[in-house]
Amino acid sequence: MKIHHFLFWIGYFFFWVFVYKGFYEDIQLLYKVTGIYLFAHAFIYYFTYYYLASKIFKNKSGFLLVISFFATAFLVAIGMYNIMKWGLDLDLEGLFNAHATQIIFVFASSNIFTPGILLAVKSFLENKKNLRHAEAMEKQRLETELQYLKSQVNPHFLFNTINSIFVLIKINPDKASETLIMLSNLLRSQLYEFSADTIDIEKELEYLENYIELEKIRKGNRLSLEFEKEGSLEGFQLAPLMLIPFLENCFKHLSTHTDKPNVVKIKIKRNTEGLEAMFYNTFDPSSRTNSGVVGGIGLANIKRRLELVYPNRYSLHIEKGKEDFKVNLKLQGFHD
Repeated sequence: MKIHHFLFWIGYFFFWVFVYKGFYEDIQLLYKVTGIYLFAHAFIYYFTYYYLASKIFKNKSGFLLVISFFATAFLVAIGMYNIMKWGLDLDLEGLFNAHATQIIFVFASSNIFTPGILLAVKSFLENKKNLRHAEAMEKQRLETELQYLKSQVNPHFLFNTINSIFVLIKINPDKASETLIMLSNLLRSQLYEFSADTIDIEKELEYLENYIELEKIRKGNRLSLEFEKEGSLEGFQLAPLMLIPFLENCFKHLSTHTDKPNVVKIKIKRNTEGLEAMFYNTFDPSSRTNSGVVGGIGLANIKRRLELVYPNRYSLHIEKGKEDFKVNLKLQGFHD
């Protein structure tokens, strides 16, 4: 038995001894009667909780459990009557001025009330504990999911960037070295600087700019890029790596025209409601990667992150035109 259970029943015993000591001339008899009540109530409580509820009727009808609880209370009441009448040689009928059946009902009422209250309290505490545990597990699951979504690196981007660096090593070693440093900075930012729940917008923009520089090297003169910032961005905080998937998709689905510009436009602006980020890119309708879907797994991940981090505090609009993609994201700040 757990120590707090033992202490409870000790307290229970002496409480009722104190309550009824004025009704008994023989203190020994009071101890015996109180002991019988204690044993009966403790038996019903533990039998119901650890046997009936946990083994017999676990995950079954609660109605059958209640009926079994009442039946146990009455059977124990019959036992109490016989122990007091024959074991303690008490004239229960004269003491209660009632028939045996009525006395048994009195005992049964006590057997139902006290263990019932204890079981109700135990059930409440168990449900509260289970709820806290479920909330903790859900929180841990969401944090794990967030970390996974946040830490994902586009392997396609890494593969192409490394290939570009490999080619540059022979053509322009200095440029290859510069590109490798930018790639290293991107990965270091993901590992260390973006481990917090929120970061300053400046760090996110620096990451975007480094990413753009790498893509410029890969795309060369075929790329027409505009990056505009509007409003006072300083001091705004957001969840890390929240914007990069949209930029990744701009380049992933970028057109490969040879007779006209392949355009990427990014506009980040701050207003009274928060942050607004707009991404635009042209694409080739005949490309297989652009047929039928907008974005792919990157956008699926970012949508999930938005739901977890910005519940009811964001709007995302994605529009696919005949030859372009447009994304408009609005976020409410954490510290506006």
